[in-house]
Formats: sequence, structure tokens, C-alpha cells
Amino acid sequence: MIHTSNVRVIEIRSFFKKVRKLVNLSIILVAFLSFVYFVYWAAVMSDEMVLDYTAKYFSPLANFFFQNDTSVDIYRSTAIILAFLIIPCNFMYFIADKIEEKLIQRENKIDEIIEQNRKKQEKINNLMQYDIINSYSICLSLDYESQKNISDETKTTLNNVVFNKIKNVLKIAFPEVKVNYSDVLIVTSFDFDKYDAIYSTILRALAKVKNVVEGKYELKIIPNTFSDAYVNNKTLSQIHHSNSEIKKLNFKNRALSSSTFSKKYKYLNHNKYAGIPIGEYALFKDNSTSTYELNVVYKNLSQTLASIS
Repeated sequence: MIHTSNVRVIEIRSFFKKVRKLVNLSIILVAFLSFVYFVYWAAVMSDEMVLDYTAKYFSPLANFFFQNDTSVDIYRSTAIILAFLIIPCNFMYFIADKIEEKLIQRENKIDEIIEQNRKKQEKINNLMQYDIINSYSICLSLDYESQKNISDETKTTLNNVVFNKIKNVLKIAFPEVKVNYSDVLIVTSFDFDKYDAIYSTILRALAKVKNVVEGKYELKIIPNTFSDAYVNNKTLSQIHHSNSEIKKLNFKNRALSSSTFSKKYKYLNHNKYAGIPIGEYALFKDNSTSTYELNVVYKNLSQTLASIS
């Protein structure tokens, strides 16, 4: 049995089920009457007195078919006509099936068109949720490890050296991108198609300057990157705040991205820096909660940089 949730199809099937029952009853009735009239004709032929007492019951239908015939043979002929009426009754059964099939096909076609329109609208809605993500940022933070104590002033100086080198490389390769830094290097852009090239340039530049700094000073640079994307443009302070929140989660030496960025990135069929989802993380502060759904691109960013250099 075929099941459907279309109310019209259910109504059509219910109606034609009744029609077929009516046709079946008609066939049974016609066959029964044909048999009765044949038996009646045989009885009349055996004893004409039967006709005197029963003609008023059988003659109306016989006279309907044979108005100008007064012989008893009209009862046999009526039986034959009734028997032949079974054929058009069966044909009505066939016609009912065909009409039902056509009506159901029409309803299914309407359903198909509605479903196609729904899918088109759903696709449009899905495209809109990606299209409204129109900008992204890449944040680079640096931590330092050394056997000697590193003052905050020294960290600031080292940050300025590293970030300035990377900024100069980026401005030459991608003059349209915005690069700002304080304690964090922040790169912002609207061109998602150039993300791979921009991020690769950052990693290559970081790998080179990291080697130089670590070779010159007795320390180790621990980098962290975080890529995020936005529906509405964010200010530098907002981007900086989000990056600071991520750092509080104590992800050291990692390359991370947000779920929003990952969604847009994969939609554009990019996969080089897609990352793997690692779950949702929450930060609690002053009776408020901030949640971040993150992806990890590199679990050991230093190792990746070493392979680049």
C-alpha cells in the first residue's frame, strides 16, 4: 500500500473506492437481474399462467427495452441485454481507475512543484546565510618561553619587531588588506577568496622572523592564530576582545577558527585551512557567559612553522 500525506490524494482515493463499490454492486445487480429474467422467461415458456400473475412485476423493465413487442421473448431478450450490460459496467471500472490515476498524478505533480519551490527557497535562504558573512579577521598572538625572565617591556619590543615584519610583507603582497597591531596582530579583509594566500603569507613570514628572533635571543616564540568571520563589520576593539577571550581558554601553540568562519570557508569550497571542529567552549564572567564554537587548524603551530621554514 502506498502511503501519502496529501489530503487531496486521500480524498480522491476515498471517492474512487466508493465508485468502485458502486460499480461492483451494479455488476452484481445486473447479473442477478439477468439470471432472474432468464429464469422467468423459462418459467413463462413452461406455463403461461405464470405471466398472468407476475407480468406486472417483470414487464416494466422488459417494456423499457422493447416497447412495441408483446411476445414473451422480451423477457429472454431482457436477460440477454442485462448480461451484456456487465461489459460497460466493467468498462466503467476501468475508466474509474484511469481517472483516479490521472487525478493522483496531477496532485503528485503539484506536490513535486511545491517541493521544488520549497527547495529553491531553502537554497536561497541558505545562500543568504552565507552571503551575509562578508568580512573576516586573522589574529596573531605571541607568547614567549625562556629560562630567563622576560619583562613585559621586552615582550612588547619583540611583538613590535615580529608584527612589523609581517605587516610589511602583507602590505607589499596585499595592499588592500588592513593590518593593525598592538599586543596582537590583526588582519582584516572582505575578500574571502584571498584568505588562503593571506594566511599562507602570514605563516611564511612568521616562520622566517621566528627563526631570526629565536636564533638571536635565548627564547622560544609560542604563536597562536585565530580566524573569525562576521555578518556585520567588527571594530578592532571588538576583534581584539574576541581574540583575548579565546586566549583565556588556554589554547597555546594552536591555529584556531570560529564556526562562523568555517561555515563561510567551506561554502566557498576552500579546504586548505578548514580545520576540525573541537566543540563549544564557555567563559563565565560577572554573571555572564560567552560561548565560542571552535575549529582547530593546527594542533602544533610551531611544528607547522618549522616545516615551512
